[in-house]
Amino acid sequence: MRKTVCLVAIVAALASTSAVGQKVGSALTRNYVEAAAQSDAFEMLEADTALTQSADPQVRAFAQQMLRDHGQIGQALRQATASAGVEPPPMGTVGADLAPLLGALQSLRGPEFDRVYWRHQALAHRSALTTTQHYAANGDTPAVRQAATAAVPIIAGHLAMAEQMQAKLGGS
Repeated sequence: MRKTVCLVAIVAALASTSAVGQKVGSALTRNYVEAAAQSDAFEMLEADTALTQSADPQVRAFAQQMLRDHGQIGQALRQATASAGVEPPPMGTVGADLAPLLGALQSLRGPEFDRVYWRHQALAHRSALTTTQHYAANGDTPAVRQAATAAVPIIAGHLAMAEQMQAKLGGS
């Protein structure tokens, strides 16, 4: 009996150790959460840059809207992951694919800044919309899927505004 108790204790300890190393949520959910958080961080960092480097009232208004909206989208995603027991998204991390864009924008001023900002915003929102629509349609964690579904029209609106301004300025 003593051997059985010890064996049960060892098995339980091994099971709890292996569970600690495993991440909660599917790879689809974890990948979406990370991508969405990186997108939000990029939008917000570019918006901060726009507020310090652009004099254009439309750029500045859009940047303020990005800070407000992406802050709310990020908060909703953090709440969804918490309720689902999924690891929360990393805060303020920009992916390796977006970091060079942010760096390039930070070195610009004036009308050139504004053109590049709108181009970046159209590109980033197009990518974010595709990713978010995919998870909203196919996601396997209900709370995260609901957050993605709620974010789709907001991101689509941002994309439409960015594309409109990009076209107005003759950017490609």
